[in-house]
Amino acid sequence: MISSFKLPFKFDPEALRSDLDQIAADEWITHFNQNYFEGAWTGVALRAKDGNARQLSSHTIAELSFADTPLLERCPNVRETLSTFQCTLQSVRFLKLAPGSQIREHRDYDLGFEGGQLRLHIPVVTNPDVQFFLDAHRVDLRPGECWYLDLSLPHWVENRGNTDRIHLVIDCELNEWLRGLLPPDIASESEANQSDKNSSSPEELQRFRQTVLKDLNLQRRLRETDDRESFIRLLVGLGRQLGYRFSAADADNAMRAEQQAWIERWID
Repeated sequence: MISSFKLPFKFDPEALRSDLDQIAADEWITHFNQNYFEGAWTGVALRAKDGNARQLSSHTIAELSFADTPLLERCPNVRETLSTFQCTLQSVRFLKLAPGSQIREHRDYDLGFEGGQLRLHIPVVTNPDVQFFLDAHRVDLRPGECWYLDLSLPHWVENRGNTDRIHLVIDCELNEWLRGLLPPDIASESEANQSDKNSSSPEELQRFRQTVLKDLNLQRRLRETDDRESFIRLLVGLGRQLGYRFSAADADNAMRAEQQAWIERWID
């Protein structure tokens, strides 16, 4: 399944920024996942459970009592933007990451295509020094664009710039209209698994490893994620870009063997 996709919409970031002016500084609430970030990560709820403007957290698809909050009444451009989406809307928030702040790598396991609940991001305020990584790949999100992001995959954000990063974040129920905006899978799961099996070559993996040991850029690239699954996908992808044909199973087996060797060195 795709990890990210830019939807065919373009919204006016200036208009959305004017709605931000209607929100007082003391109405921004610190994000509830305080173990996930460093610095300042805040938000305001425009749709929330029971229409509670102080309810910044989102909820699973089973909890359907979402309603507009009083803050949405002050934001006519957000209301116009939301009217574009022909699907059931759940949580809608402005989320702000202050300069010098970071959202650590994590997963939102209840989000994603398979779970029937998608999260869309519309950047409103950002800067070129914001780094957003999804499944160990950087995604360039620009003001006014609308992105589907599979946040059940590992992701992290760092604002290295001098301005806030503010997104309009919309949680939607997946329906046929929304499904029709997303591209189909290129190959079935069985075809992908067969291709992966056919490309198995532990020897090619070892040759790629020697290449990595001589290339600092490749070493930095492979340090982008702490997630094992993302690391393996990244490893296989980078290897194929350079002409090395090995499988995810080859990489996983090699990592397990290294781990076992390390354990044995300590217990012998």
